[in-house]
Amino acid sequence: MQFHSYIGFYAAEREVGQDITINVTLTLPDCPLETYLTDDLTQTVNYGDVYDLIATMATAKNETKLIETLAARMIQTIHRQFPNEIELVTVRIKKHNLPIAGILDSAEIELEG
Repeated sequence: MQFHSYIGFYAAEREVGQDITINVTLTLPDCPLETYLTDDLTQTVNYGDVYDLIATMATAKNETKLIETLAARMIQTIHRQFPNEIELVTVRIKKHNLPIAGILDSAEIELEG
């Protein structure tokens, strides 16, 4: 997923924003294979709903400074929204166009919980 986000340590980053890429991996709980063979969306996670949560959080203009904080909040929110459907959430956030003097394409973090 790609978004224009308003996250950053420096006030200018939060004002102007920058592009970020977010990857989310969801680990589903162990259950009989037949559950997923039903081809029934109510038996699994609606990934559109997960996308909507991530998009709302990634593009919000707030005082979040660190991509680590954003990833942790995303993990908490996904677990709250899908308490029984998801066992583990892994969030990777890559921040592009960093305000760092040097040759650097991006910075990326990964958190799971």
